Amino acid sequence: MEGPRPITIYNTRSEFIFSKGKKGISYNKSSKIFTKKDDIMLLANESKKYDVYSVLGLIEAKSTNYIICANKITFVGKYLHASVFKIEKFSYIPEIESNEINVEDIPYLKMLDDFLNRNPLFYSPNIDLTISILNATKKIMTQPKSHIFKYTINHFCWNYSIAKCFDSDGMNEFIFPVINGFFGARAIQKDNEEISDNDTHFILIARKDDRRSGMRFLIRGADSNGNVANFVESEEIITFKDNQGNINICSFIELRGSIPLIWEQEPNLHLNPKIKPLDDFGKNCEVFKLHIEELFDNYGSVCCINLIDKVKDQDIIGKYYNNVVQNYKNANKEKGKNLYFVWFDFHNECKNLKYENIKILFNTESMKVCLDNFGITHIKYNPQSLEEDTTEIKLDDNLIKNKLFDIIQTQQGVFRNNCIDSLDRSNVVQSVIGRYYLLYIISAIGFSDVKPSNNDVFRKFKGSLEPTFNLLWADHGDCLSLAYSGTGALKSDFVRTGKRTLMGNLQDGYLSCKRFYLNNFRDGYNQDCHDFFLCAITPKKKEFKQHSSFMLHILISVLIFLTYFIFGILKRLSMPRNYELNFKKFLFQVILFSGTFLLAFLVVSNYTQKMFLDFQTRHNQNI
Repeated sequence: MEGPRPITIYNTRSEFIFSKGKKGISYNKSSKIFTKKDDIMLLANESKKYDVYSVLGLIEAKSTNYIICANKITFVGKYLHASVFKIEKFSYIPEIESNEINVEDIPYLKMLDDFLNRNPLFYSPNIDLTISILNATKKIMTQPKSHIFKYTINHFCWNYSIAKCFDSDGMNEFIFPVINGFFGARAIQKDNEEISDNDTHFILIARKDDRRSGMRFLIRGADSNGNVANFVESEEIITFKDNQGNINICSFIELRGSIPLIWEQEPNLHLNPKIKPLDDFGKNCEVFKLHIEELFDNYGSVCCINLIDKVKDQDIIGKYYNNVVQNYKNANKEKGKNLYFVWFDFHNECKNLKYENIKILFNTESMKVCLDNFGITHIKYNPQSLEEDTTEIKLDDNLIKNKLFDIIQTQQGVFRNNCIDSLDRSNVVQSVIGRYYLLYIISAIGFSDVKPSNNDVFRKFKGSLEPTFNLLWADHGDCLSLAYSGTGALKSDFVRTGKRTLMGNLQDGYLSCKRFYLNNFRDGYNQDCHDFFLCAITPKKKEFKQHSSFMLHILISVLIFLTYFIFGILKRLSMPRNYELNFKKFLFQVILFSGTFLLAFLVVSNYTQKMFLDFQTRHNQNI
């Protein structure tokens, strides 16, 4: 389903004119001044006309600037009566008079298209998706921050940097906050009863932080300001109407993010490159303090759930992480009371597909305390308190100050999950915690008599909520994994069905191979696409690294030659000159060839890895 095209942009010699109907706003290209226009038709007669769904902002290419627009969108659901859309395709309007895209700029605009292919972007023309229900109750701002992003949470707004030049009164009708992550919404039934689509909905939103974002092996850990890689706020929401006609909104937030220390894991043609923490305990303590205290300010208490292995490199950084946490608690007695730490070795505890052992995590002392005390956010409002012709809820400060919301309770703490990638294991555990709290919500509001239990963490929902919950959490994991690793999530069969299967394991093997290829040979380019969209690098200020697949082709050629050369020698040594080929001998040759290829790959990768790896522009320039 595609929505209407409400925005028309006219590109004249001196101005961009943004309109909805006869009225609009003009933007002077040279003076950068905005002017409201009551009748734009006379101004727009000798101009090129573009019909788009929304404006994201202005990007600097090589020869000129371009307005980025959402040219194709898909309706993905309703959020508090507001329509939400996924951006499927960009279009570009050049600042130059000719209205033609310069050939020199085509590679840079393609980078933006490639960024969109890997990063799911969502927006709503009527509601700010960066604002959580918890934000609406706790983050009371006295003044709007800008004209176009009045109450937006900046680090969840992915077009914030490119839209700043259009920050003028009235432009909020054309530019909307865009999130990178996931949005899903479904109407659900009360137990097994049929109810109206307008009564009860389950919504799942994921908001990626843009302050330290990027590709899997290239962006790890924390920066000096405490921002961490792959940091995501995931919020599940139930909306329903009570017997008094009030609309109730219940919300629960979880977090995921890279281990909040300074560390790296550069690609080196190995499946698991060596993890290298910064050998400066004091600096890591400082970085952790900045990170955790921001979480205190935004969410209350924090329970850090560490899901990495207790072996090899993961064990080393896990112990380092634990020592930093304990150091913080010892040095900050009062604030330290709000910090909990649980190390659950997911792969060891759940080996042999025994995922039911996740209940061991839920029965640790720290988890029990947090599950009992963190709670949810619950607000309600009466539709009659809104403007007569308005059914949409605006999550801004005015509703709170005018007391149109009744705040029943607010979430007092948050679970912060991590594994090494903060993808696959994190998604499984987050979905289980989400299941626990959704059971808590629907039992508390009288929609079900099924209550959560520490010893039965996979207790199923009744009615349509069970398949809806599984579908949205699995899609949520795939979207977040696509942006960071380039593939869907591993272990997603368990999130979708509650079971690990042979096909799921085979799928994980395929995705792991695909990740290996992308993370080693394509992610330098993907990181540049990412940084270009966020204005971290621009072609006008620096030359981009030239990304080429030539060296990869050389690598493949060398591997094929070495494999066949060594295989031929080993075959002559191991088999008689005259033999009849049967299944056993064929199987032996397949195993011999596979082993030879692996041996050749290890030899080549150990001595020439830097020649073939693809790094990003900023990495090579030490930025």
